[in-house]
Amino acid sequence: MIEIIPSVSSSIVGINITPRTLTCSWIEPTKKKETPYELKAYKHILFDIYPKTSLVIFNPTRLRSLINTFLMLHKLSNAYIVFSLSGKELIEKQLMLIQPTAELQSLEDTTDQLMWHYYCLQEKTVDAAPWYCCALSHELLFQYQLFALRCQLNLIQITTPTMALLCAYKYLKHQKQTANKTNITELINLNGHIRVRSPQEHAAIVESFGLFLLGQQLHEEH
Repeated sequence: MIEIIPSVSSSIVGINITPRTLTCSWIEPTKKKETPYELKAYKHILFDIYPKTSLVIFNPTRLRSLINTFLMLHKLSNAYIVFSLSGKELIEKQLMLIQPTAELQSLEDTTDQLMWHYYCLQEKTVDAAPWYCCALSHELLFQYQLFALRCQLNLIQITTPTMALLCAYKYLKHQKQTANKTNITELINLNGHIRVRSPQEHAAIVESFGLFLLGQQLHEEH
């Protein structure tokens, strides 16, 4: 949704933030054909505060401490960072669009207080096609940009868990065709950082991998 290009490192750290949780993950490519990626570090934290549903950062000092602890522990202070945000302020829609350029522009014009991001869910389109659309307020996005600046994080992108999952599954689709891989966990050496025993844990790994791919793609483009 938001791209900010700093200078520094090639490592990419995905950070998922929800009103109640923080998840930090660090994935690196390997030279192994069977498992071309490695989960170098993973940390999932449940905030010990009263349940809340808002993405607004009420305690930036605590959030900064938790993120910096992860980065410093693994010597990732200069890594590229990709934020994934999920909360009640996030607007997500799936729309069937016939004339996407005009229809998406109309959507933006009627909601100028929001910043939108779009992704076509169909590779080859003839007539109407399904689109994933997501939006957050400019105010909330600015809060996270400012938070990253104050924490001296090399933030390169702010996105959503859905976008990360879409990116991961697009990659997996290609792997099915070229390497007969049918599951994201077949591509990543988890190093015992997380045991995939539930759909939620599997989704967490797929999202972490998607954040890595998004960051890698953005890094390569610049």
